[in-house]
Amino acid sequence: MKIKIALCDDDAKALPIIAGAAESAFAEKGISAEITRFRSGEALLRATEDTHFQLLLLDIEMPGMDGIAVGKRLRERGDSTPLVYVSEAESRVFDSFFVQPLGFVRKSNFLNDISAVVELYIKTNAQSQGGDHIDFNTRSGLLTLKSRQIRYIEGSRNYQLVYLDGKAEPLEVKMTMEKLDAVTQEHGFIRIHKGYLVNSAHIQRIGVNTVTLVDGTELPIGRSKAHEVKSKYLSLLGKV
Repeated sequence: MKIKIALCDDDAKALPIIAGAAESAFAEKGISAEITRFRSGEALLRATEDTHFQLLLLDIEMPGMDGIAVGKRLRERGDSTPLVYVSEAESRVFDSFFVQPLGFVRKSNFLNDISAVVELYIKTNAQSQGGDHIDFNTRSGLLTLKSRQIRYIEGSRNYQLVYLDGKAEPLEVKMTMEKLDAVTQEHGFIRIHKGYLVNSAHIQRIGVNTVTLVDGTELPIGRSKAHEVKSKYLSLLGKV
């Protein structure tokens, strides 16, 4: 398997180091990485108009257009290429929620963090090809859904409500929230409240009292759970 990656960092000395480490991390998983290097966000954006990359590695703090701005520009024009931020600017991680990055890698701990991101990329790639499913017990029997179809799950006594992409009405499943929490954890779901499980792939922003989804839906965070929810989200991004 071969993957085409774009790496953007204004630090000329960091580029070959990051590229070499990323190539090695993918090679360990049997994936050949072809990495094209860029020194500015503007140059990367121009290149993506003509070249299809399967993964983008972006520094956050760069002169001119920074990594967050580049990610927003890509998303605004409909580019959903998985994006990983490679930076020491941990304070800006939450600023990146709008672009739904695949992960966040610290330069100071690059080797460990990039390995986690590679694992996540492989898993996410398998999901996009239909390899990630969850089984639910419904009124009419067993139903299997792709995890990425599910935006969130709401507790509703005996039958829980599963909200799906493109569906106005939720699906009723006969499973407890505790059971659903257990079976969805490995698929990137976060228990933000005793009555809500949210698919992290659909999260746009995490506030003090609410989680906002990409479609604008706002869901409550349980009392004193904001820190726990943010930590879980960062963990799912591949940040150790």
